Amino acid sequence: MEYQALYRRWRPLTFDDIVGQKHVAQTIKNEVASQNVGHAFLFCGTRGTGKTSTARILSRAINCTNNKDGNPCNECESCKGILSGSIMDVVEIDAASNSGVANIRSLRDEANYAAASVRYKVYIIDEVHALSKDAFNALLKLLEEPPEHVKFVLATTEANKVLDTIASRCQRFDFNKITKNDIFSRLDEICEAEMIQIEPEAIRMVAEAADGSLRDALSILEPCISSGKIVETEYVKSLLGFGEKKNVAEVCLAVSENNGEKVLDIIEEVCASGRNLNPFVESLIKGFRNIMVYAITRKKPLNENDEDWERLLPAADNMGVDKAILAVNVLSEAYSKAKYMSFPRYLIEASLLKLCNLREEGSMEALEARIGELEKKIARGISVAPESIPAVKEEKKEESIKKEAEKPRAKTKKIADSEAVAKIKEKWPEIMSAIAMGGSLNLYMALENSSLRSFGEKVAIVFPDGVGAVLRDMIEGGLSEIKEIILSETGLDAELTVKMESDFDANENNAGEVDPFDEIASLPWVNN
Repeated sequence: MEYQALYRRWRPLTFDDIVGQKHVAQTIKNEVASQNVGHAFLFCGTRGTGKTSTARILSRAINCTNNKDGNPCNECESCKGILSGSIMDVVEIDAASNSGVANIRSLRDEANYAAASVRYKVYIIDEVHALSKDAFNALLKLLEEPPEHVKFVLATTEANKVLDTIASRCQRFDFNKITKNDIFSRLDEICEAEMIQIEPEAIRMVAEAADGSLRDALSILEPCISSGKIVETEYVKSLLGFGEKKNVAEVCLAVSENNGEKVLDIIEEVCASGRNLNPFVESLIKGFRNIMVYAITRKKPLNENDEDWERLLPAADNMGVDKAILAVNVLSEAYSKAKYMSFPRYLIEASLLKLCNLREEGSMEALEARIGELEKKIARGISVAPESIPAVKEEKKEESIKKEAEKPRAKTKKIADSEAVAKIKEKWPEIMSAIAMGGSLNLYMALENSSLRSFGEKVAIVFPDGVGAVLRDMIEGGLSEIKEIILSETGLDAELTVKMESDFDANENNAGEVDPFDEIASLPWVNN
């Protein structure tokens, strides 16, 4: 006897056998039992969720001569003939290879003739979204006024491509992805019936790899059991490439620690193993998405098992929600471009290194991600002072507070001459540290992109055009706080303003005097 694949041998034969689609099966079963069956159905859902199997069961149920509460008996002549394919009144059409208008016109002509062997002619049109516009129009009239002896079942994985005029003439049923637990239960049942010895953890891995498709699960299980021996977890793990999940967790952790060198080493390992980078990037996006969910809910994402989540948890603890969101966006954009590149590795590496070096990235999303990281560190009691700015020691901070309380708050002239600006610049690292230690992380991050210049009788906090426009409101709202810290650190009562590079004329100072600091493009803490 010719060998049949598992997914063919174990196709459901009744509505009660359909896994994970109880809402669909029960409704259609009730229609059949009450003999109130519609003339056209539209089954929508991803691959392997039971659309075609349900259509075949429906074709037998409405033609069965010994119907059992809506289920086909699968024993009468009609059921046996449809199962064997000997009854020609049930026709399956693959729209992907029969998409032309001529095919549908031929179908329309045939539909006018009564069924020869059974009560109803049934046309099952798979991947109906692949029909051309003219073919859809040819089908439309037939669906609108069908002969009484004809039923249509349209199945599609892309419901958005089905014309609304077609969909509105059908009863629509959406097939959900099958849950891992349902797939696990069905695989366990099949393995027991087939006398396959397999470890439960191995079945769980197959169920997870199937991604909601029972047909895929059976296709994955088949090579796992081909050895004829006891199927062990490690064997299935090696077949399914579960080492990739370890690499995904390692990349996520390296990105959370801004360790670009480690990222490059892992990508090298993945490429050296001969794995395709596209599925790996998909797994990375999923990993960062799970970190994003954890950052918001503080709970393990529902789609993660305990072992994989344990690997990912260190990265989730390190990373804030803003950086996780940025990672998902950056990698999704890179993934969409990498599919059309000869060397996708370069783009993926560049995208991951970008996430490791957010100090160089001037976008608001990067700024928010960096702020989120600092807030997360503060919550965990980790020092947030950057390498480029010396941390303020507690003793020094207390001494500064004491001196500030004792000294009279004598104000200097409200001018921004070169000496005053130079003094503020000299003390700027301490000013920035005081801002960070005071908890004003938004101000701290925004000021990293600025420089100082005199602007008449004011000190201008200057931003490059394009970047400063995004941060202007943030800085203007904190000018009074910056002013107080400058007064505390320098004794200068500086009048502050926020300006853009374009606000300064190349040849003339706004105050009517040449400013010797106009040539300074940036400050040391920016360069570092």
